[in-house]
Amino acid sequence: MKTKSNKNHLLQLWPVTILSRKFGKYQQVNPELIRYFDTYRKQHGGIESKVYASPDNFSVNTSNPAMQALNQFIMDNVYEVAAETNGTFWSKGQSINIHITGLWFQVSNHYAFHETHVHGNCSWSGVYYVQSGNSSTGPNDLGNNGQPNGITRFYGPHMEYQAGGHGDLGNFYLQSHTFDSYPEDGKLVVFPSHLKHMVFPYNGEKDRIIVSFHAQVNGDEELRYNYSNT
Repeated sequence: MKTKSNKNHLLQLWPVTILSRKFGKYQQVNPELIRYFDTYRKQHGGIESKVYASPDNFSVNTSNPAMQALNQFIMDNVYEVAAETNGTFWSKGQSINIHITGLWFQVSNHYAFHETHVHGNCSWSGVYYVQSGNSSTGPNDLGNNGQPNGITRFYGPHMEYQAGGHGDLGNFYLQSHTFDSYPEDGKLVVFPSHLKHMVFPYNGEKDRIIVSFHAQVNGDEELRYNYSNT
């Protein structure tokens, strides 16, 4: 991927694109999602722990209106970010299908966290904040442990090359290698699945409730890579 800066002789190569958007219907949808998740947990049981995670196919063929609305919102936004980053490579008039390959909800508290990881077998992944609880709202809002509370942190692809590397004013821009997503009720974040990320420990009066998902983007034409020896 190659984009031009406002100076034609400078190129910005392989940018990382992340979508962050508030769901306009979240005030109606989120309370119903919370009720739906609570009912699901009671019906399916499971081990009581700091984190409850549903199966990633828990909502397949669901008739729940809130889940259907959220699923459509997710697919619309995956399409938007995929089209923005790949549109020049798609054939004109090509049919594009968004396939949610996995979608699950998580309920966490009592300093539960998620180690740094990536998502496989998909091109885009995302998180939708159903209930942010007492998560940090900004860089100066820290938990009792002095760390951000329940935020999602993304790491730039160049981070792993910084260890032991030379630093001066010529590559100082590389020192900023993280992006923090502060949970907010109704906020959706869609990101490239290969991007490393983690969730900081969360503790609060209310549970932190999210929906996570994987997505593939397919078309009606054979996928062809532009391999070249030049």
